[in-house]
Amino acid sequence: MPIQKVLISMRQRFTRLSIYQQIVIGNSIIIFFGAIIGTLLTRHLTGIAADVWLIAFFATIGTALTIIINGWVIKTALHPLAQLSSMVNEMDIEVKELEDHPFKDTDPDISALANGLQSLLLQLDERNRQLQALSGRAIHAQEEERKRIARSLHDETGQALSTMIINLERLEKNLPEENHDLLTSIVSMRDLATKTLLELRKTIYGLRPTVLDDLGLVPAIRWYARTNLEEAGIRVNVSAPDNFPSLSPELTTTLFRIAQEAINNIIKHSDAQSAFISLTQKENKICLNIEDDGHGFNVAQASEEALTLQHWGLVGIRERAELMGGEIEISSHHDMGTHLEVRMPL
Repeated sequence: MPIQKVLISMRQRFTRLSIYQQIVIGNSIIIFFGAIIGTLLTRHLTGIAADVWLIAFFATIGTALTIIINGWVIKTALHPLAQLSSMVNEMDIEVKELEDHPFKDTDPDISALANGLQSLLLQLDERNRQLQALSGRAIHAQEEERKRIARSLHDETGQALSTMIINLERLEKNLPEENHDLLTSIVSMRDLATKTLLELRKTIYGLRPTVLDDLGLVPAIRWYARTNLEEAGIRVNVSAPDNFPSLSPELTTTLFRIAQEAINNIIKHSDAQSAFISLTQKENKICLNIEDDGHGFNVAQASEEALTLQHWGLVGIRERAELMGGEIEISSHHDMGTHLEVRMPL
């Protein structure tokens, strides 16, 4: 029993080695024992002056045994690869016309495995394109719903509150001073309606700022940055060329939402004292750069933990950029701030 346990333990250790190591060790053992047995046979046959046919017979037997054992060693070493190939072939993968790959004319198992993996990659790529299309439709629907809600709040609720404030002001002016308690109540109601209207306007601008549709991207980013960052005590400088090109509504919305999310992240997480935002055009691309002098963060760790912690800021920024064919680059270091660069094709 102890010998059986030792053999099982040795086999488990052997199977955990790489395929290359298993083949080298197996062949080394074959060569070692083959050399010993060959030496002993040579001494024995030399001592008895054996005939040529006897030497040829033992040589043939030795060669055959070597080939058989070596084949068994290689088959054992490559058995996990064959299992992997079988597992891939059993997957419910849609059969596609595959492109040429470097394993096409190699070992059948390797070729089958390569075909299966390539088919799986093609299917994953197709699913990724479908998810991107659905994500794009969801973002577009979200923006349209934001517009509708903002327009409804502005045209209906905002107008109703404005009318209420005007009527309360008229009532306040025409009410005799003797009705002190009623006058106080009216003033209080007017102040409350005014505050509610201001909060409503903030909500409307958060949903869809009218300055974005009326004046364009640069004024909208400048307004949002100054309104929110300076209110949080963060100095901000927004830079853009005077001849900044007119962009499509989709690209304008995408860049504004990315800037909006980045500004919110600066306020919530950076503990920065100042920020810098620039919009430039380089050849056929629009570049948005946002920098701050905050404490920074670990970009790789934040990306890995985003889904687990449900922090969708960076995920949303990357998703919006990729949907428009753009790319982003984020660099951040401890106590050296963060730099976000977005490059979008025109």
